[in-house]
Amino acid sequence: MESGLGIKYGRKEVTSSRCMSGFSSEHMASAATPAFPSTKETTNYARLCRLLVDVGSQALRDTFDAIHPAGGLHIVLGRHPEHAILKSLKNKRVLNPMQWGKLYPTIPSSVSSVGFDITLLMVLLRNICRLAPPSTGWDSLPPPADVSKQANIARLKYYRNTVHGHASQASVDDAAFNSYWQDISNAIVGLVGAGYGAAISKPKKECMDPDTEEHYRQLLK
Repeated sequence: MESGLGIKYGRKEVTSSRCMSGFSSEHMASAATPAFPSTKETTNYARLCRLLVDVGSQALRDTFDAIHPAGGLHIVLGRHPEHAILKSLKNKRVLNPMQWGKLYPTIPSSVSSVGFDITLLMVLLRNICRLAPPSTGWDSLPPPADVSKQANIARLKYYRNTVHGHASQASVDDAAFNSYWQDISNAIVGLVGAGYGAAISKPKKECMDPDTEEHYRQLLK
């Protein structure tokens, strides 16, 4: 399923009185058994994962594509200093082999940000997009008064790590959920605009079954 913003969701609409994941039977058969029993708190955590994975990633992708359009991305990645910077990050294991393969496929011109996950997009934005770090740096939560592009990228990184900090229990209570949701939503809108409002609202309202919850928990790892 795809939103009007081109955001692909991990579920598709079904007509049923039950909540269903929308995954194919083949996918369901191969999916890992959910590690946590489904409760309101585990669903809260999964919804936050989905907001970051689906909507947050697309916001970062749109930002990256505006700086390095798809048609010339392979040229950017192959030139100096970008290639040297990325090679250094690979040697430092900031980039793993799978991410490196997405940046440098066998056919260089086929590279596309479509397959870049939230972690890879953040690495690229802070290292090869000539963006100055926010006043508090890339790894800290910027003050509310800083509404720059860089600050909102740093906010998404901060909240991605904060939400992932709950992974051991995969559980977030309602108060924390509402606070995180508002903060992440504000960062997304601040980065790419109010046109993302519908995409942000969708994962908060849609039904999520245990398999779908597990799917998004795994994607945020």
